[in-house]
Amino acid sequence: MSGAQAIQDKHLELNDGTKVHVRPLHAEDEEALHDAFARMSERSVYFRFFSPLKRLPEELAHKLAQVDGDVRFAFCATHRLGHEHDVEHIVGVARYDRIAGTSVAEVAVAVVDDFQHRGLGSQLLTMLARVALEHGIDTFTLIVLPENQAMLRLLRRMGWIHQARLHGGMYEITFHLPAEA
Repeated sequence: MSGAQAIQDKHLELNDGTKVHVRPLHAEDEEALHDAFARMSERSVYFRFFSPLKRLPEELAHKLAQVDGDVRFAFCATHRLGHEHDVEHIVGVARYDRIAGTSVAEVAVAVVDDFQHRGLGSQLLTMLARVALEHGIDTFTLIVLPENQAMLRLLRRMGWIHQARLHGGMYEITFHLPAEA
């Protein structure tokens, strides 16, 4: 059984009491990724993709949705929004991509604006770290824009900024995953 299949869906309660459903991302979620992207502000898109994209390119949505549960893995958080209570919308995604031949993975997280500052990002990253450790990954690396203070605060609060280097106008951050993740 692959890592993605072995992981159970989970329901989380955010800091404000909102409940979300968290599960592994699947290839069938490509359209839902477009929907989530459309609900992100220009600022959030810029912080996550380092570019002022107006829409999520098809090839990028396809790449993001392709996970194998080991080398590439992602969690998505979903919530039933508005009058469409029968449809769950993606409100957050955290993913890793292992760097070939290493125990290091690049990590990224994106949360739609309406769900930011509620604890979703930290919960997704913690869950992702647990899966990574189970798959022999012990180090995460990521790139963060200096103006993305919310992400930098989140990483500091989690104790995950151990090595940050300013390079090309971006922080390159590398940290070892805590064994108790």
